[in-house]
Amino acid sequence: MTNTDAKRTKILLFFIFISFILTANFILYKIPILEPVPSGAVIGSILDFMIVIPLLTYFFIIRKRFSLKYMGVVIIAAYGAAYFIIPNEHFSQYSFLPYIVFLSEGLLILVELFIIYKVISKLPRLIRNYRSISNQDSLFQFHVRKTLQIHLPNNRLVAVFLTELSMFYYSLFTWRRKANIQNGYSYTYHKKSSVNAVYIMLIHATVIESIGLHYFLHQWNEMASYILLFINLYAILYFLAEIHAIRLTPFVLTTDRLLLQTGFSKSMDLPLAKIKEIKYYDGPEKLNKREMNNLFDARVIDFFQEKPQFEINLKEPQEVNFNYGIKKEVKRIILNVDNPEVFYQAVQKSIVKDETVSK
Repeated sequence: MTNTDAKRTKILLFFIFISFILTANFILYKIPILEPVPSGAVIGSILDFMIVIPLLTYFFIIRKRFSLKYMGVVIIAAYGAAYFIIPNEHFSQYSFLPYIVFLSEGLLILVELFIIYKVISKLPRLIRNYRSISNQDSLFQFHVRKTLQIHLPNNRLVAVFLTELSMFYYSLFTWRRKANIQNGYSYTYHKKSSVNAVYIMLIHATVIESIGLHYFLHQWNEMASYILLFINLYAILYFLAEIHAIRLTPFVLTTDRLLLQTGFSKSMDLPLAKIKEIKYYDGPEKLNKREMNNLFDARVIDFFQEKPQFEINLKEPQEVNFNYGIKKEVKRIILNVDNPEVFYQAVQKSIVKDETVSK
């Protein structure tokens, strides 16, 4: 069984277990013939929602793939499911449950605060190192990631911190900045696409949804309305960060590396020595899931996604960085640029030059 098949099997088992738990509890409280529900069954239901579901989610989905930060979302979602499925006359007997949720969220916040403390305690060294690397260019995320790897290596929570830092930096503090590349040749990849229009449309839709749903939810559940408002504000900042990151981080070709960052959500620092070939793409317009497993799609989103211009094949798998510390190894890259012929000739020449130097 391949790694992909194993992952799919795990996800399928996860959804089977979760569906069974939700269905069993729903039937228990909604079918009149099963009334009255014994108190032991109610305790079992609470354990299902507050312990079993979070643990299943951690072991099947989150572990080794996502940050522990997501456990807070899982616990809140499980509590919400319990609130809607277990009748209030049973649920209200266990008034301590909200405190368990708040305690769990508090512990996760403390963990994040500890990470922030570690970063702040090393801040002078981090700033000095960042300045020595960056040369005041606009490749913010590449340089911060490199700096954090030097001082706080292999820490998933630090990777989450980097995502949050990048999002706030790009969305709030880069409105007047211009792309500035000090080392290497830069190639834009968004000017011939409608990516900005896509994100502006998404921001517009999110704002309208926030106003409408916040008003109606506030009348039903004040807490739920504020949670949704927070999520929508976060989404708007995320979309703004993508717009500015795309503008400020073109693809960069240096003497020994090809830096590919698409927005702020995915990036790759690729040594030229690892490139087998670059060629004009001649494959299908739409790729199947199996092909996407070992492929990095470095294109921006578009209303009508065009066929890739180039395909880069690698000598051995290389790592792609996604938000929140998620990583993936790939052997192929597909991408588009605004000036394809210039980009192709430059990369082709750099590959040949690197191979000549290696020999």
